Amino acid sequence: MAKRNRRLPDYVTIIGEGTEVAGGIRFFGGMHIDGTVVGDVSGQTEEGCALTLGQSGTIQGNLDVAHVVLDGAVVGDVRASQRAELASGARIMGNLHYGDLVMAVGAKVNGKLLALDEMEAARSDGRAADEKPAGVETLP
Repeated sequence: MAKRNRRLPDYVTIIGEGTEVAGGIRFFGGMHIDGTVVGDVSGQTEEGCALTLGQSGTIQGNLDVAHVVLDGAVVGDVRASQRAELASGARIMGNLHYGDLVMAVGAKVNGKLLALDEMEAARSDGRAADEKPAGVETLP
């Protein structure tokens, strides 16, 4: 499997502690949430978006972002086509679909852990199913 670029995009959207957003969010680049979102959250770029959920952050809805770093609570399914990083304060009440997974002691998932294969991850990242990730070559 090809090594993926670990550099996250710059955070261009921040939802601060004490702020509640009602309704779905589609975003580009990076997003940090310390408040509450009631609705689905999805990243919208082929290059991959990133979302960080702080300790005080809560999402009540499904999360579909290429790279997630969670230290708060998600009530809904999480799909991280590239990488999911769960800090010790992460709480997921739903299934976790992931490309790569890093999970700290204390993180909790009340649902299934479902690894995505390369084909599923490619479709999630906007690549055609037969298109190879960057840096991957087919041997003769």
